[in-house]
Amino acid sequence: MGGELKINKILSAVDLGPDTEKVIAYALWLSGAGGAEKAEIDMLYVMDYALTPPGYLMPYIEKEKKTDEKELEKWVLKLKPYGIASKHVIASGRLVETFNVSTKDLNADILVLGHKSHMIRPSSSERLIKSLDIPMMVVRGKKSENARLGSVNIKRILCAVDFSGPSKKALEFAKLLSENTSSELTVAHVVSSVKMEKGLQKWKDMTEADRSGYKDALVKEAEERMCSFLNVCDRAKSVVRIGVPYTAVNDIAAEIDVDLIVMGARGLSYTKGVMLGSVSESIIKSSPCPAVITR
Repeated sequence: MGGELKINKILSAVDLGPDTEKVIAYALWLSGAGGAEKAEIDMLYVMDYALTPPGYLMPYIEKEKKTDEKELEKWVLKLKPYGIASKHVIASGRLVETFNVSTKDLNADILVLGHKSHMIRPSSSERLIKSLDIPMMVVRGKKSENARLGSVNIKRILCAVDFSGPSKKALEFAKLLSENTSSELTVAHVVSSVKMEKGLQKWKDMTEADRSGYKDALVKEAEERMCSFLNVCDRAKSVVRIGVPYTAVNDIAAEIDVDLIVMGARGLSYTKGVMLGSVSESIIKSSPCPAVITR
């Protein structure tokens, strides 16, 4: 990132359903978070087809497309008073593949989409996390329920890290975002209770005192690594906790009332061999607020 958060173009994936304004509202907030000039917001509507529609359906599809174009144009006009350059694109095809192609074709810097509208199928979120080449913001949770154009205000950001390269990138992104928006940043690391219990099972005769000492040592080690890790960001507060990673991150987010979670796409695995993105996927399906997955 070179010390600068460059967001020149945002791709806002909408389905023209009830969550459309929420998604565009967060894209609007993000448009002012990446630099002096507001980023362009391009709206993408995907006509999601698993198979190529037969020819006799084309007149109906064309009619549907014209109706959708009119709705998208209304949102383009609604963004104009905010000084946002915007256009809309309608694409057809399989959802994840279309998102990937569209982000490249439109030269987008970040994808913003709704959880209910686009992530409802179990495989979609995981496939996007693994395949997308740009950061992705998923708008979800109670914090986003009342979002309207011009009303989004991010005051507190939580960055979840595991000290890996991907989570370092996530921290850099969160740091720059917090600086640009004058928001408070907290960095969290979760010592996996699953891994900890597996370690303790090797010593079945261990006393409770020794078990407690082992846990304390794990936390102390993590706190020391956190101090070294946070040289990237002097302004941040930090939290170290033992637990199931995605549950603990969501609990911390609720406790300190954060407005946005930031995490790396490949830096939050429970153990080696677990499918990439598994913890990130769990967080974006259950977090109390929107979440950004960085690349």
